[in-house]
Amino acid sequence: MRRIIAKAIEILPRANASSHARHCSKVAVPATQQSVKLRRYEDDLANEFNQLLREENRFVLEPVPDPLAVEAFPNTQPSFNFAAYVNKSNTLKQLVSLGVELHKLEKRKGIAQYVLRLDFDRDMREHIRFLSDAGVPSEMLGEFITKNPLIFKEELENLQTRINYLCSKCFVPEQITRIVTKNPFWLMFNTKRIDRRLGYFQKAFQLDGGEVRTLAAKQPRLITYNMEHVRKNTFSVQEEMGFEKDEVKRLLLDKPRIWMTNTEALQHRFDYIHRQMKLTHAEILQTPDLLVTRVFRIKQRHGFLKFLGKTQYNPRKELYIPLKTLVAGTDEEFVTEIAKSNMECYNLFLKTL
Repeated sequence: MRRIIAKAIEILPRANASSHARHCSKVAVPATQQSVKLRRYEDDLANEFNQLLREENRFVLEPVPDPLAVEAFPNTQPSFNFAAYVNKSNTLKQLVSLGVELHKLEKRKGIAQYVLRLDFDRDMREHIRFLSDAGVPSEMLGEFITKNPLIFKEELENLQTRINYLCSKCFVPEQITRIVTKNPFWLMFNTKRIDRRLGYFQKAFQLDGGEVRTLAAKQPRLITYNMEHVRKNTFSVQEEMGFEKDEVKRLLLDKPRIWMTNTEALQHRFDYIHRQMKLTHAEILQTPDLLVTRVFRIKQRHGFLKFLGKTQYNPRKELYIPLKTLVAGTDEEFVTEIAKSNMECYNLFLKTL
């Protein structure tokens, strides 16, 4: 794959220091290898793509007219088919060689027609070179373009300015690489919008500069997420769930995905683990994954432990069961290693729910 990509965009290996110097005038961005795929991204990718289209001409902090509409999935039925063009279009051939999933582009209204109007050498090559210099691993370039083909709309000068902005704010090279790779939409936002959003998180959660950078690098999608939804979840966590401000800050830094979770689902999980399982706020803070795990899994595993008489979550007592095991690992691992039972018993129990 690496040889195919190098041939397609004619770039030097990322170890070449000159490419880094060209890419960032203040801080060189190395091309570190990232073997881990963008996890949990496809679940709400379409939401963010729709949001990006909606927000292009809207002030960043202006409330959306209908928050529910932003959360709705777009039409997922293919409105176009690349099949008749792949063998005739050099651009499509090059995209396929990079690993772009054309069938996903077909599902987005207007995107297929937009891509067909592009010429690989004229409109794409330098953008792909830029992304490579920014640290996007070669094996993930296709995934990046699949998620955000609108990157080719942006002027290279503007993209460079957005990278330079991160350099000027003391983001280290590894953080910049992670931000660009993990959030293909980040570079679509101009520096003023990104600055306002980083400023919002810093002020709303009383973060220092290092904490802002850590948050942005840990979950870069949150920074460009729908701000109305972020504020709604902040209110829910602090006012409805009763976490103190310092606890809210801790939750944000430990598990920022909470702020991208459906608000109603988040409240439902909290109600179950706090009111029915009787977990304290302190215990939830120790295992924030409970707030981003589907409640049915927690109910199944907690219910099974209760059935066995093993719901002992206090680490200071005997037969302690870590709360983390309610959300991590496979069912088989949970049943055999944690509950000390067998799958036949577990499956029979599930039938009683």
